[in-house]
Amino acid sequence: MAKAIFGGSFDPPHIGHLEVIKQVIASLDIDELLVIPAFLNPFKSSSFAPADLRLKWLKSMTKDIHKVSVSSFEVDKNRAVSSIETVKHFKKDNEELFLIIGADNLASLTQWKDYERLDKMVTWVVASRDGIKIPSKFIILEVNKNISASQLREQVHEAYLDNTIANEVINYYKKDIP
Repeated sequence: MAKAIFGGSFDPPHIGHLEVIKQVIASLDIDELLVIPAFLNPFKSSSFAPADLRLKWLKSMTKDIHKVSVSSFEVDKNRAVSSIETVKHFKKDNEELFLIIGADNLASLTQWKDYERLDKMVTWVVASRDGIKIPSKFIILEVNKNISASQLREQVHEAYLDNTIANEVINYYKKDIP
């Protein structure tokens, strides 16, 4: 049995995230993909959309994708949760656990809490992004959707959003982001 974890801020969730999810399901031999929105990214001081809303959006856009579960584990903690804590919570004995990250996280990866221990617990899968070179020690997930959530918040556009949540996301960010 194997599973994968794909965590992130998802602020907002977009078609780039959806493409990562689809590529994981298509290319990894897993029984389940856990998509886990952060209450708050440990490297950030705030989020734009509240965690419960980002959780709702993720559930809506993934509800029909086989093997995908959206977990409220980090949101329920009501605080920033490190990846090691999440991995320890979900990893079962003798189970292979893949941890999915974007290539943009590679530069700070060794700064993650308990990185050395985390590195021994998971098989890393890195989604390509922005032409960032990914070392061969990682499983590479070719994703051809270079979309940044921060850029999307600045200029929210339905073409980059899943149609199940597009209107709600557009209305939220246009209304609540100055």
